[in-house]
Amino acid sequence: MHWSDRYVGLDYVADTADCAVLASTVARDVLGREIELPGERRPGPFGRNALIQQHRQELARRIDEPMEAQPVLLISRGRAQHIGVMCRLAGEWWVLHADEAAGFVLRQRLRDLPRQGYQVEGFYEWL
Repeated sequence: MHWSDRYVGLDYVADTADCAVLASTVARDVLGREIELPGERRPGPFGRNALIQQHRQELARRIDEPMEAQPVLLISRGRAQHIGVMCRLAGEWWVLHADEAAGFVLRQRLRDLPRQGYQVEGFYEWL
């Protein structure tokens, strides 16, 4: 069993069980890192993009290659507004993420994300 299995299928709930909350929960559960997310929330793609731009440098640093249980920032609808968590399974990279449209947590192959409307902005490591 992979550590990410326990998250797959959990409900997406805006502001309380969304992509950022999932990423910080994985950081705590898997990496033993407490990530304090900004208290404010801004709805919609513009709001999420603004929050990411405002806070990402204080929470994580960009890295060249994906790392297990570390965040990946995704572009959706032209904006960096979605965060996932990298998982290495069967020799391939996957992304665990709480998907608003699906309504639950998914684990998808990194190489399949463009077909789902996501592009990788970058890989990160929590500070």
